[in-house]
Amino acid sequence: MLHPSPTYPRLPEAKPSEQKQSRATPLHPRLGERPLARKIKAFLRPPIKAIYYVISQVRSHKLLSLVVVVIFLATATLTNYALTGEWPLGIAQDQFNFHINGGDGGGDKVKDWLYALRDGDVATMHMLQSTLIMAQPPDPAELVSQYSEKQTNLVWRDIHVVGAYQQSDTTIDSLVSVSLGARGPGGGTSGYMLWHFTTIAQNGGMLLALSLVSFRNALS
Repeated sequence: MLHPSPTYPRLPEAKPSEQKQSRATPLHPRLGERPLARKIKAFLRPPIKAIYYVISQVRSHKLLSLVVVVIFLATATLTNYALTGEWPLGIAQDQFNFHINGGDGGGDKVKDWLYALRDGDVATMHMLQSTLIMAQPPDPAELVSQYSEKQTNLVWRDIHVVGAYQQSDTTIDSLVSVSLGARGPGGGTSGYMLWHFTTIAQNGGMLLALSLVSFRNALS
């Protein structure tokens, strides 16, 4: 006996996939896509890449990089000392900068004499003044008692070369200003000394004459 084949329920037909609608392009570009932003990116990209490659090379060659840094620092230090006479971080810093207009401002003997006066070194002042050609040279002991830090309440703050002039007879006239400070019961006070030196270029600026031009209080 024949039996009819069983019937199976019909599966629902697959609906065609809906096509995605593309969004419209915005009228205004993003901030990073604007012409100015692109120019800034193009300008900054090379240095940023260079910094990145330098850092990469430093990490790969640490010893070589350390040697290069040491050489760079040593070169900068020597250049600074040759130009200013001072070491970095104030090491051996001298408040007296006697170089002016490419010259030495009269010579090292002027510098030595002023330091001796500041420190109250009468013996050194006597030796430096042995070359003076003045009729009445100043008395070092008297100057020390009036203007030195050792025997007065004065503090030498700064020494500044106002000018140095080469004369036709090969002598050099220089003016040096010294700023001073003092403490008293009524508070601190300040003033200025102006010295005139005559030297010659030989023997480190040998002293020929010196005199105190003015000694005054600073304006309040």
